Amino acid sequence: MTTKNKEKKSVEIELSLEQKNMQAHINSLTKKIQAHQFEIEELVPSLRTFEKSFTNSLQSSVEDTKKEE
Repeated sequence: MTTKNKEKKSVEIELSLEQKNMQAHINSLTKKIQAHQFEIEELVPSLRTFEKSFTNSLQSSVEDTKKEE
């Protein structure tokens, strides 16, 4: 069985100023999204901790109110 060796030809093109601008926006937005995703991953556990503390506090308040009655 013979296989054909396909040669890949690369073609260089000169990007227009508009295309370069779009590429810069894409790169910038990608970096910003990655940075924000990292920050969100750091912030979510803290948010969950405060939510849990708040829920526990509310639960404690309800129990204290019931005890007073």
